[in-house]
Amino acid sequence: MTPQRILIPAYDFKPLLGGVANYVHELAVQFSRRAKVHVVSRKLPGMEEFDRNLPYTVTRIRVPYSAVFATPLFARTLREVIRREPPDAILCPMWLPDGAACRWALGGAPIPYFVSAHGTEVFKDFATLRNSVRTVLARGLKRRVFRNADKVFPVSAYTGRAVLEETGAADDRVVVVHNGVNPSVFKPTPVSPAEAARYRPRGERLLLTVTRLYPYKGVDRMLEALPAIAQTVPDVRYLVVGEGPDLQRLQRLAARLGLEDRVSFLGRLTVAEIVSLYNLADVFVLLTREEPPDVEGFGLVFLEAAACGLPSLGGRSGGIPEAIEEGRSGWLVDPQDPRAIAATVIDLLASPERLRRASEYGLRTAPERTWERVADRILQEMFAGRRPAARDASPVAPR
Repeated sequence: MTPQRILIPAYDFKPLLGGVANYVHELAVQFSRRAKVHVVSRKLPGMEEFDRNLPYTVTRIRVPYSAVFATPLFARTLREVIRREPPDAILCPMWLPDGAACRWALGGAPIPYFVSAHGTEVFKDFATLRNSVRTVLARGLKRRVFRNADKVFPVSAYTGRAVLEETGAADDRVVVVHNGVNPSVFKPTPVSPAEAARYRPRGERLLLTVTRLYPYKGVDRMLEALPAIAQTVPDVRYLVVGEGPDLQRLQRLAARLGLEDRVSFLGRLTVAEIVSLYNLADVFVLLTREEPPDVEGFGLVFLEAAACGLPSLGGRSGGIPEAIEEGRSGWLVDPQDPRAIAATVIDLLASPERLRRASEYGLRTAPERTWERVADRILQEMFAGRRPAARDASPVAPR
């Protein structure tokens, strides 16, 4: 039997860091076990090394650093790929530019396309004048991309509700499929003496955050809670992994609070280094708050931490409650309340038995939340033998 062909247009793709890029790669790897997969993405630094020996095909094109302006270039390349090797299905990880370019490239071709939804990109964005103009101009295009997709795969029920409210997609075509974790990468591993000496030279209690540094990610609230935590847990340290535009503000806040000796901004680390920190820390912390369009659609890092045996404390917002099983793999707290954050962290650090049970639960359940299972579910939905949904016959150009 000829293997099915799956085309994936992916503006966000490895070697970029981030949830969407990881989502595309992990699904492409899993799909490749049963289908021929072709990813179309943009040229990025480090791509030569990453693309080497992949189990799927990658086509890279040079596009502007703008999803809007990249759309026609993506569409042109997709049209060429579709003409040369017609796929059985197209999975668009984002609606823009992936989904918009896909629709433009397909025209009236009867090839089903599917769209994933992660959170932030679904919401209206009126934060700035430029964003407001883009939101208004793209509103109709966004609705067409979602409403004409054969199915939409939001990564959480929270994101799924946003898709229904913001795009008018049909309820019976919106199928929630949570993110997964790669157990061959994120797992318990021995921590080297050098790493232990670097990060906890005196046996400190370690709090860890791994995230892109944006205000809504809540690192500021953790910093505001830290002085109260340190009064009860004097050997506490806070490690922050990641880059982003909020770094300087956070560094100034840490200095103003007198936390220079307790907080380390580690910048961008390799996956192997992050896994070591997951295995070294006592509690993973990510206190994302809802500031639409900035939200946490799911929170893949919580699954990665749990797979390494690290319990989590997450903000009760967005899709995070679907990534953390409260009281089992971790705990939820009001991400806007430094007092509640401090009290919860103090209680957890004073309760080694609770942390141990949460660690064991995360390790025990990690095999149930793998990318293999995620891919199986999506493939089942994509190739369930249903007829492609009706779609507009004419190509739609991005506005």
